[in-house]
Amino acid sequence: MKNIYYHRSGKYQADYDRLVDLMPMSGQSETVAGELIRAVSKLGHELYNNGMGNNSSGAVNFLLSQNAISRDTHDTIYPLTRGRLYNGNYEGDSFQMAVESAIDQTLELIRSNPQLETRDNSVDMHDLADDEEFYCESCDEPTDWGALCSDCEYEEERAYG
Repeated sequence: MKNIYYHRSGKYQADYDRLVDLMPMSGQSETVAGELIRAVSKLGHELYNNGMGNNSSGAVNFLLSQNAISRDTHDTIYPLTRGRLYNGNYEGDSFQMAVESAIDQTLELIRSNPQLETRDNSVDMHDLADDEEFYCESCDEPTDWGALCSDCEYEEERAYG
C-alpha cells in the first residue's frame, strides 16, 4: 500500500513530522494538537508494531470526542482496539485504510484549525479507554482471561494428552 505514514509517505507527511514535536516523550500533551497527534500515532504504532495487541481504545475515543475522525472511521477501528489482534495483510484492507484515514482526518482538522497547536489540552487520551477484552488465540472467541478459551484448551489437552 502506498502513502502510509509508517513508511513516511502519508498524504500530509510534512505536517505530521512537524506536529510530532508537540508530543511529549510520555504522558499527556500540553496542547490539543499534540494530544491529537499522540492519539493517531498510538493507533499507527499499534497497527504496524504490535498488531493492535494493546488497548488503544482511548486513542480512537479521544479522536472521536474531538471531532477529529468520522463516526464511520471510529466504528471501523474501535473493535480492534481492546485486545483482538489484527489479522490483515497490511496491503490496504479496510482496517488499515481506516487507520490511515484517521491520521489524514486528524491532520486536516489541525491544518484547518491551527489554534489547536497552542490551545491548552486538559484531557489524557488514556482516560477515555474502555476495558480491555481477551480473545482466544486459536478461534478468536472472547475469553475471560488467558490465551485459549476453555473449548480450545480442552481440545489442546486432548490432542497433546
